[in-house]
Amino acid sequence: MSNEAVPLAPERSFFQNLIDVIVSPREAFTAIVGKPGFWIALALNLVLAGGFTAVWVSKVDPAEFGKARMVESGQWDKMTAEQRAGALSMQTRNVFAIFSGAVILVGIPIALLVIAGFMLFVFRFFYAGEVTFKPALAIVTYASTAVALVRTPLLFLVYILKGDWNLDPQTALQANLTLLFDRDSVSKALWAFAGSIDLFALWTIFLLAVGFGVAIKKTTGSALWGVAVPWAVIVLIKVAWALVF
Repeated sequence: MSNEAVPLAPERSFFQNLIDVIVSPREAFTAIVGKPGFWIALALNLVLAGGFTAVWVSKVDPAEFGKARMVESGQWDKMTAEQRAGALSMQTRNVFAIFSGAVILVGIPIALLVIAGFMLFVFRFFYAGEVTFKPALAIVTYASTAVALVRTPLLFLVYILKGDWNLDPQTALQANLTLLFDRDSVSKALWAFAGSIDLFALWTIFLLAVGFGVAIKKTTGSALWGVAVPWAVIVLIKVAWALVF
C-alpha cells in the first residue's frame, strides 16, 4: 500500500463558483454546500441592485412613471384633475422611497433570509434532509446573484435600446409569456399568470432545485418539487388576486 499523501482538491474561488452556478450548477453547488460562504455573493448582489437603481432613478421621470402605472391599473380615468395631481405627487415620492439604497440594503438580505428559511423548512420537514441554515442561505444567495449577474446587463440593454427609462423595472425585461398577449385584450388573471411564467423565475427554481438536491443528496428532479410547488402556490395567489381586484 502506498504511503503517499492523497492530494487535496484545489481551492475554488468565489468567481469560479459563481460562474459554475451558471454553466455547471451541480458542480458549483457541491462546492458551495461543502464550504457555505455567502457574504461575497450577497455583496455582489447588493452592488448589482444598487448600481442599476442609481442609474435608473437618475434617469426616470417619476411623474410619467407614476402616471403610466395608474393608467395600466385603470385608476387614471376614474380620477379628477385634482386627484391626479395629488396622486402624481405621491407617486414621485414613492419612486424615490421604494428604490432607495436603504430599501435595497435591507430588503434584499431579508428576502434571501426568508426564502432560505422557508426552503430549509421544506427540505428538512418534507424531505427529511440534513441541510442546515448556512448552506441553505448560501444556495439561495448564489442562485439569486447568478441570475442577477445575467439579468441586470440585459435590463440595462433593454432601457438603452428602447430609450425609455419610465418603464417599470419589474416588467421592462419581458422574458415571459406576456410577449404573446396584448394587455388590453386579456383578463387581469391571464396577464398575471403569463407574467409569472418567466424565464428568470424558472431558472431560479431550477438552480434552487439543483442546490438543495445536492444539499440533501437527492437528484435535481426529486428536489424540484420542493421548490416548484411553493412557487405554483404563489402564482395561484397572484392570479386569484388579479381576479378579485
